[in-house]
Amino acid sequence: TQAVEKALEYAQTKEQKRSVYFVTGSLLERQKLYDQAEKQFRLVLEIDPDDAAALNYLGYMLADRNVRLDEAYTLIKKAVDLDPDNGAYLDSLGWVYYRQNKLEQAAEHLQRALARASRDPTLHDHLGDVYLKQGKIRQAQEQWQRSLREWEQSAKAEVNPEEIAKIRKKLDSIKVRLAQEGKGKQ
Repeated sequence: TQAVEKALEYAQTKEQKRSVYFVTGSLLERQKLYDQAEKQFRLVLEIDPDDAAALNYLGYMLADRNVRLDEAYTLIKKAVDLDPDNGAYLDSLGWVYYRQNKLEQAAEHLQRALARASRDPTLHDHLGDVYLKQGKIRQAQEQWQRSLREWEQSAKAEVNPEEIAKIRKKLDSIKVRLAQEGKGKQ
């Protein structure tokens, strides 16, 4: 917090303050300090209500935690309206649709996001979750395998061991499920 206070002392313009708030919000979010992160993103939006990155970040943070989904939708939808070709924003919109159990819209937006960012492991993971909920087990498995491959090809600094472990667990449960279904057909 001392570093943030110091950065805000040096910030002369609204734009500089906006940047400090945004970076602080993202750092707090990574530490799972969601309430504090939310305050920082709201400060960004006070300065610029049309900051698509802050709208998306805040909305995704809510959707990912499965809270205040209507608000998450409103924030993310505004970000997508401001930047309709942004793959990250389309992913966030797909994810909020998934959380709202609007699976067709979720799949559509995630597929659109993948058309723009096909190497993003998170997009493949999200689409796998949608497919599983739709009962498309093999497609879910394919998406999670692709997600793992993309994680393996990511720069070391970007690799998220927690996410990789979750995806491996999903794949293991799919293998068990497919094996059980195979035995039932014999």
